[in-house]
Amino acid sequence: MTVGAVVVGVLALAGCADRTEAVTWTDEHGRVCTGVAVVDAGDGDREIGSIDCDYPPAGRTPGPSTWKPLPDAD
Repeated sequence: MTVGAVVVGVLALAGCADRTEAVTWTDEHGRVCTGVAVVDAGDGDREIGSIDCDYPPAGRTPGPSTWKPLPDAD
């Protein structure tokens, strides 16, 4: 019983160590895209969701791709 509780506790803590980042990039069609990436603390894999892409305004070009941590929710 105690071993099971320890395993569940470790798995719960491991999930808490994941971090969330805001991601921007330009796709192959020239659209500027923004998404939210969840970075797995264990292996560094990224899962991107909430993707929104749009063409930049006329006469503008997209900036460089970026990865930034999202601000903490207070």
